[in-house]
Amino acid sequence: MAVRTTRTARTTRAVNMFGPERGPRFSKFSELVADDLRGRMARGEVRPGEHLPPESELMDVYGVARPTMREALRILESESLIVLRRGSHLGPLVQEPDTRVLARQAGLRLQMQGTSVRDLLEARAVMEPGAVALAAAHRSGSDLRGMRDCLLAAARSRSILDFSRPSAEFRILVVRSSHNRTLILMAELVSALLRKEHEAVLRKIPEAAGQQLIRQSLARYERLTDLIENQDVRGAVAFWQDNGAADIELGTDNTPQPGPMLTVYS
Repeated sequence: MAVRTTRTARTTRAVNMFGPERGPRFSKFSELVADDLRGRMARGEVRPGEHLPPESELMDVYGVARPTMREALRILESESLIVLRRGSHLGPLVQEPDTRVLARQAGLRLQMQGTSVRDLLEARAVMEPGAVALAAAHRSGSDLRGMRDCLLAAARSRSILDFSRPSAEFRILVVRSSHNRTLILMAELVSALLRKEHEAVLRKIPEAAGQQLIRQSLARYERLTDLIENQDVRGAVAFWQDNGAADIELGTDNTPQPGPMLTVYS
């Protein structure tokens, strides 16, 4: 569904959103309206950066009253699928879901299940070597430049807490270099869930120990980048299995204790 707008002297309206028919009609249950719009976004009938028709036109399309339509749009807004701009003559702006929203939802479930931080680290340790293998096989020049630039920014960190952001970003860039969308989403979710725990641990590290940690981590990241650049799949996987599974930035080791519980909501 390609949403286009045509301007007249009095109004702006979307055309060809539903083809020749008016589209499905729901007399109630805003969830049904939201689900239909959500499906159209998923199928690419309307894409991020495009606008849905204005609220009044959506009301006509679905045959619902204004309160129902507004509730449906609020549902989509809460899911970070659209941006509502009050007073605009255009309809809601479609956007890609925010990973932070997905992470909060996933984190809520994991916290309710009593999930430990180590549980997340184990999942990442299983996932990352596979992503490293794909990255070494499929990385592009742009991927390598992104990783090198990230390492330069990380090297300028004044403290271990400053280093935490480029450090996490580097791991994400490695997974993005795999060009596997499922792995990328999973890595971004795990990284977002670990960020709070990560920073809490790093605040307790003395400055001298923090500087040593930065140097050690940078050396590991630079070595991994070299292996990926050389497309040494086996070497990159073996190196990261030995050096990336135990997360020294989080102060963890290979002991069997479950560690602290995940606390997305404190």
